[in-house]
Amino acid sequence: MDLITIARESGLEFEVRVRGHVVRTDMSEADGGHDRGPSPSELLAGSLGACVAMMVQHYCDRHGRTDGDVGVALTLELADDPKRISAIVVDVDLPRDVPEEDLAVVRRIAEKCVIHGTLACPPKVDIEFV
Repeated sequence: MDLITIARESGLEFEVRVRGHVVRTDMSEADGGHDRGPSPSELLAGSLGACVAMMVQHYCDRHGRTDGDVGVALTLELADDPKRISAIVVDVDLPRDVPEEDLAVVRRIAEKCVIHGTLACPPKVDIEFV
């Protein structure tokens, strides 16, 4: 895996860099930021949505389901004590030619994405100060 680095731009705005790509993250104005990018929580949910979309789109492409594209919409619920995302609702829009009898298979494909698996079985996280 490539090294991911995060560097402060200003205020609560940071740039996430990986393999030459840059993603800006910030907090909303209500949370003390300048709203110049999605919050880290929104990026996490966005990663889940993108992972599900890619996995399901790949399945649809391989099986000739081409009457439309896969789309994903997510909503988050936040909780305190501890502060966290308590729920993510993932709505998947499928190509129109995916038959109802394929939905169980499509669900299994979506649930096999690495981000879903990571959220279902959280990794050990070591925070070190260097």
